[in-house]
Order: sequence, then C-alpha cells, then structure tokens
Amino acid sequence: MVELSTGRLHRAEYVIAMSAAVFVGMLAAASFFAGGDAVLAHVSGIGLPVVVMLLLLSLFNYFVRAYRWHVFSEHLHVNVPLTRTILYYFSGFSMTTTPGKLGEVMRLWFLERCHNYDYARVGPLFVCDRLSDMNAMLVLILFGLTAFSDYLWLSAAAAAAVLLLTLLFLRPYTLIALLGQLYVWSGRRWPRLFAKLRRTLRLTATLFSWRVFGGTLLLATTGWLAECGALYLLLAELGADVSFTNAIFVFSFSMVVGALSMLPGGLGGVEATMLALLLAIGVEMDVAIAATAVIRLTTLWFAVAIGFLMLPVTMRKVRACAAQ
Repeated sequence: MVELSTGRLHRAEYVIAMSAAVFVGMLAAASFFAGGDAVLAHVSGIGLPVVVMLLLLSLFNYFVRAYRWHVFSEHLHVNVPLTRTILYYFSGFSMTTTPGKLGEVMRLWFLERCHNYDYARVGPLFVCDRLSDMNAMLVLILFGLTAFSDYLWLSAAAAAAVLLLTLLFLRPYTLIALLGQLYVWSGRRWPRLFAKLRRTLRLTATLFSWRVFGGTLLLATTGWLAECGALYLLLAELGADVSFTNAIFVFSFSMVVGALSMLPGGLGGVEATMLALLLAIGVEMDVAIAATAVIRLTTLWFAVAIGFLMLPVTMRKVRACAAQ
C-alpha cells in the first residue's frame, strides 16, 4: 500500500526545490556562454499579453488531460465527480519533478483514501495516462516530420518504443506471463501483490478500445497541440522565423526524449533537446535559450505551481475522509 506521510511529502518538496535549482543553474550556464545580457533582454521584452496567452494555453492542456483522466475513470467504474477529478489531477502536478512518478501515484492515493478504491482497480489510470500522452506526442511528431525529415530515424526509434509499450498493455498476455515467471522466481512470495498486478493489467487492457483510447488520444493530442502553439507564439514574439510545423516537432520530440530519459519531469533532457532542435533550424543561441527557459516555465513549472496551490485543499479533504 502506498503511504504519503508528512515526512515523505517534505522530502519531495526538497527534491522539487533542488530540481528548480538545477533548472535555473542549467539555463544560467547556457546563458553565460550565449551572452547573458542578450538572453535577459529577450525574456524581459516578452509582452504581458503573450505571457497570459502562454499560461492560458497551458491551462487548456491541463484541463483537457484532467478530463481525459475522468473519462478513463468512468470506464473503470470509478465514480468520482469531475470537479474532484480535476482537483486530484492538478494536485498531482506538484510532484512532477520528483523521482518515481510520485505525482501520478499521489492521484491514486487520493482515490484510495477518499473513495476507497483499491490500487489494483485504479492502477490503469496511471498506465493509460502516460501512454495516452506518449501516443499523442507520437502523432504530433509524425505531423512535424514534414519539416524535420533529417530526424526520421530518431523519430522512428521513438515511435517504435511508444508503440511497443502500447501494444504490451493492449495485449497484456506477455506482461502477465512475465509476472507469473517473476512470481515463481520470488519463491511464490507476495501472492496478493502479484494477483493485484495481474488484475491491473487486465483492467488496463479494457481501456484500449478504439472508442475509449481513441477518443482520449484525440483529447490528449488537442491538449498538447495547444502547448506546441504556445512555443510557436513565443518564438514569433522573440522574432524567430519558425513555422508552426517546426514548433510542433521541436516541442513534441523534446517531450518524448524527456519522457524516455526517465528523468523527473524530463528535466535536462527536454531542455537540451529543445535547444539543440531550435539551433538546428537556425534560431540564434540567445533566442533559443530564452524560448526554452520561458516555455518550460509556462508549462512544467506553471503546472508545479498550480499543484502546490491545490495540494493543501486536497490534503484537507483527505484528512476529512480519514476522520469519518
């Protein structure tokens, strides 16, 4: 059973603070080599209306993804009001930059504590949420390849990894057989744990129908396309001559690299990939650094900030449920 004690949450907050420091340090180092004054001039020159639009596009993405989580929940017969789903989903953003996907686990913990749903029952929400995002990015990458044909083999490798993961959960017989073998190797210990894992895999497969997973994939693609639009808008504000197709590929490919790197929040992997791709299409170094910094602030770190605002409200509800 997952336990999110006060001590563990404090440790997570420390990790988040360290992640923010690493983020600032990486950008400061890059800015130093590119000319820090030029980067700061670009960032300070971004108009307030543009900043507001970037944040609104990110909010749109967050709400779309939260609604997708609600759709998955309904098909698992997890009956939670949409407003509570949004609260749980947004609160999970607070732990985006922690190791071990603590934010996603926290969402399941909220369902277990406040609604008495077993982890084996709600576990598919974690799996399908991640795979839906990855497949949405794959769709956007394939669209963006029309302007980035030089990265065809890298895109093909990323697509193969995402599709393999999706197929493994679509037809979970291989994973279930692997679990059975692990159970034997463990000396047949923890039978309840392995039984719950098998149940989670079978429930996950029920969400991989064209009607459910296809519909939620459309939602996810729409949400992430808004973030790609934010990067395009930002680059235009900074004076970079970049097409919308280019912006789609740069953002989506960077996010996939960050996800496959298994780093918390893709920290480091996303920034390095985005910077490299922007330089590859002719964006000047100082502009590329400014764009990377601002887009990550208005996507990743904006989500973390919202999560921290929502988390105390959610924790009060958890304590109220425990007191009943």
